[in-house]
Amino acid sequence: MRDVFKLFEGWRRYSGDEYGTVVTDPFYGPPPLINDVIDCWAEENVRFYTQFHNANGMAYHVMMPTDELQFHIEKQIEKHNYSFIAQQLIDGGGPQQAVRVRVGKNGRAIIDEDAEIVIAAKQVGLDQLPVLFYFVNEV
Repeated sequence: MRDVFKLFEGWRRYSGDEYGTVVTDPFYGPPPLINDVIDCWAEENVRFYTQFHNANGMAYHVMMPTDELQFHIEKQIEKHNYSFIAQQLIDGGGPQQAVRVRVGKNGRAIIDEDAEIVIAAKQVGLDQLPVLFYFVNEV
């Protein structure tokens, strides 16, 4: 299997094709928590994620557990706001876009625009969602 992965990676580098790659995370084990990403940005001015994964027709930084994402939602979501998205997740087999997480230098991270996707994924039982981090001064 590793030889097949090397073959695909070599071909991707040779052809310059970023969309047909076999995607793996750069680390071994689970991805770091969002609080680790916050600490790197707020204290050391380092963006933890800079490279995009291009898979399933979308670009994202990393797959993260839905429970971890739900912790960073600050607004109340009514059921009628996410029930349609839950049905889309079931029909499509996953989200149409990555969940956007805004990480601020003030030591906070929030999910406000895509909170419905996270709640709907939790309802239908998705363990992980693709995440795209935005690094800003304040959230």
